[in-house]
Amino acid sequence: MARAILLAATITWGVAAVLTLALAALGAERLEGALPPLSIDTDALRGALVAVGVAMGMTAAAHGTVVFGLRAGRRWAWSAGILLAALLTATFVALAAAALTSAMATPASAALLVGAGLGASVGATAYGLVAARLVAELRAGSAT
Repeated sequence: MARAILLAATITWGVAAVLTLALAALGAERLEGALPPLSIDTDALRGALVAVGVAMGMTAAAHGTVVFGLRAGRRWAWSAGILLAALLTATFVALAAAALTSAMATPASAALLVGAGLGASVGATAYGLVAARLVAELRAGSAT
């Protein structure tokens, strides 16, 4: 199950990276128009989108490296997978808390923020399961 979640996450992070970079290249002006007035210009928004897209791509690459390492039976892959899953579990717990707290503070956006909080909670749960499963494999000696 851990490998399936990591593989799905690899694909998801990779697709998100491509879509974010495409938005930076083709839709920054439209995004700027849909947002409340910003104190940055379109080029700065485009730069932020590129930075986020590259970070998502690097996250996808980290996931892919762990997946291939696990499939190849590399011992380092279990440690890297546990570290990656634990880090993202903590990140998604923090994002869920921030979204749900913001939902209480801004009732006008509550529905959207509650949805984001629930999505982040699902992500935290999935990564928590990955970390727990990889730790169990490592302790059981099934990690070669």
